[in-house]
Formats: sequence, C-alpha cells, structure tokens
Amino acid sequence: MPAFTRRPSRAPLTRGRLLTVATAGVLVAGLGVAPSMADDRDGAPTTQARAGLAKGSTSGYRGRNQTSDGKPGTVVGPPVNLRGKATTANDVSYEIAPGITVREWDQVDGRQPVGQVRMNLVSVSLDAPNVSFGSLSPTYVTSRKKVSEFGAWNGALAAVNGDFFDIGRTDAPLGITVDQDRGTLGGSRDGWIPGVNSTLWFDADGPHISPLSLQYVLRQRQKWAISGINHPSVTPGEIGVYDSDWHRTAGYEVTAGKKRAREVWLRKNRVVSNRPKLSSGKKIHKVERVLIGTGPMAAKLKTLKKGKKLTLRQRIGGGTPTLAVSGDRPLLVNGVRSVINDTIAHPRTAVGIDADGRKLLILVVDGRSTVSRGYTMVELADMMTALGAENAINFDGGGSSAMYTRGATGAMGLINEPSDGNERLVANAFGVFYNAELPPVVPITPTPTVTPTTPPPA
Repeated sequence: MPAFTRRPSRAPLTRGRLLTVATAGVLVAGLGVAPSMADDRDGAPTTQARAGLAKGSTSGYRGRNQTSDGKPGTVVGPPVNLRGKATTANDVSYEIAPGITVREWDQVDGRQPVGQVRMNLVSVSLDAPNVSFGSLSPTYVTSRKKVSEFGAWNGALAAVNGDFFDIGRTDAPLGITVDQDRGTLGGSRDGWIPGVNSTLWFDADGPHISPLSLQYVLRQRQKWAISGINHPSVTPGEIGVYDSDWHRTAGYEVTAGKKRAREVWLRKNRVVSNRPKLSSGKKIHKVERVLIGTGPMAAKLKTLKKGKKLTLRQRIGGGTPTLAVSGDRPLLVNGVRSVINDTIAHPRTAVGIDADGRKLLILVVDGRSTVSRGYTMVELADMMTALGAENAINFDGGGSSAMYTRGATGAMGLINEPSDGNERLVANAFGVFYNAELPPVVPITPTPTVTPTTPPPA
C-alpha cells in the first residue's frame, strides 16, 4: 500500500511545456459564447455567496458561471444521437511510472459548437508501490502560483489545479485546505455553498470524496459562532479567524465592504488590541491570531479587554483528513450523478475514485477554443462514470484547468491547453508523487477502446 499522507522532499524538476498537437478534420464549428441559462442550477448562487463573496464584487466565484474566473460558459446544443457511442481521435496512452498512466485523446461527438472535446487523464493505481499524494499550496493562502510551478517545485509527477478561489480580491481558496506537512491552512464551517461543497481528502485508508466542515470554538466564549479560518468571507454576525498563513490583513475585503466590524488581535492567546476599524496590509506573525466580527458579533468582540485569554479549539467534521483539497460539488455520489447542468460548457477539472477504491482518476477537459468546446457538468459526470469512477468531485475550471505531468517523451510539462492561452496563477493544486527512480516512459498499445459518454441508466 502506498503512503497516502506525505510526500518526499525532492529536488525541483526542470519545468517544461508539452502541448497537445491541434487536431484537424473533426467536426469543427463556430464557437458561441453567452451567459449561462437561467435554469442552470448547478451554479446557482446561495444566500451566503450573495451576502459575502458575490455582493459588491466584480470578481470571484459568480454562481451560475461555475468557475472562479466568472467568464460566461459556452451554450451548447443538444447531444447528437450516436446510438450510445462517440468516436475518438488522436488517442495516445503511456505509462509514466509503475501504476501511473496518462491518456490524451479527442472525444468526437458532433455536439455543437465545435463537435469535439480534448481530454487529458492521469490514472493512478492505489495498490502501486512508491505512490503518494499531496496538497500543494503557496507559502501564504493569499498568493498564487502556476500548476506547473506547484508541481515542479514540489517534485510531483503529476499535478492539477485544485480549489475555487477568490480571484482578484484576496485570492484565497474558498474551501477547506489541509496540507500534509503544515496542517489546516483554511476553510469554513458551512462551506461557501452550504449543503453543496465537497472535498477530496485522504486518511490512512486512502482517498475519500465527501463534505467536510471546519469547526472552531473559542473555549472561553463557546456560544460565539466562528465562520472559519483564513476564509475570504466572514459570515455576517459571526467571527472570522486569520493567522500567519493568511499573511497580511485584508481590511474590509473579508466583510464585503461592511463597515460595522471589529478587529481583535491575539498574541500568544492574549488580547493585545481591540479596534473598531479593520487594518489592511498588517503582517500576522506566527504567535498571532486576528478575530474579525461583523454586525452583532462586532459588539460582542468589543467587550474583550486587553490581556484576556482566548484559546481556539479546532475540529473537522466528516472525517480526519491528513490532506484535503476542496471543490465546489460532487459529480457522482456512490455511482449516482448529482449534477443537472447540461447546457453550459467550460474547461473542467475532476477527480474520481473507482468502485473498489483502488484507482484514482484525474481528468482535465480543455474548452473555450475552436478545437475543444469544454464539457457541461452532466457530460463531466457521465465521462467520469464511463472511466470507472464511483465517486467524483468537480475542481475549479475555466482558465484554471491545467495538468502538469510527464509527457510521452519523458519531459515534464503541461499536456493540456489552458483556455487563457497560458497558465493561470491558481490558489492551490493536487499532486501525485512517485517516490523512487523514474523508469523510461512506456507506450501502451493498442490505445484504449472508445469511451462512451451516454448517461448511465436512471
């Protein structure tokens, strides 16, 4: 069994770029771009999102747009009746390490616009030796890096973009992040889409996809609600906690501009400052915590005197992860498709676990281009089913979708084509590690058979 919780310390690999060759002669049509349809409930904004990240902001997750960049998706036509079959082109597979394979192909289905979608898949046998996984984060949760940088600097054999994030404002991840070396870096109690958010997480038994809840309690004020730690948005009437992983205070960005707020600084668990104005750009040191309360909670924080002892207790509901990277929602839950949008396509990133829990499937779908339209949420879920996943999660998509791994030549680099035309800086990534000397790349012939995308029986 591989070690699921830790990655080795390895010298960074040389970063290169390996792009898929453009496909010719395959049902190419005009690319249409328009806002999402009104019934696209897979991305419908919640009350919390409207009150926090979305309200008064021109950036960040925008509900129906389904991606951190907020760009409108591609409106697609109805599926083409191919009698349950689609065809493939440019289908290439190779083993990049024992138990780890890469497959690149074009799924040709005639659905307009474009009529095809480019796929990039890393499959990992969880029974293979020398395999481990990692949550890849920058020094501070409010900074970003390219997926290739996350991968190369950590010595990953494969890496993909991870969580949705508050793009252009605080730049922090929206979900729970647990680093195998640094512990909990951030997250919230209710999720940024309450009742919807899910997380890819690992413990000694391997990978899981299910909701997690990050719960904090002030031991001396246990009835005071804490919304989360190092999260881009403080829930109205609750307390947000920030520590050195956040780096510097962000002022009223975390309260959606609401001025009725209060900021309390703790140093070695003692109150050292209590102010009615939120600071901006002030560094948070290792021994410090910053409490920010809004509305009625601001009034309660005002009662804390200098020297008052306050200690925090953390608990993660739903599991005991040693590493975790969140997404927005599950695609499959115990084999059942849990998404409904089949009208809006985007570039996508997904991770799935097979029915036996012995294989991890990491998929990046290119989109927003004249050679790849992207996938709807229903298409993404159906593809994960066709590839053998029983449970699957949707990571951030759009211009964030990127896959860095070992290519057919043995060189490390991107194997997909990000929709922005170059790599985007993202909040975090998920990595696969091979903890032994890499053997030569081995082509797999013949290439895999056609992967159907028809929905499973209801």
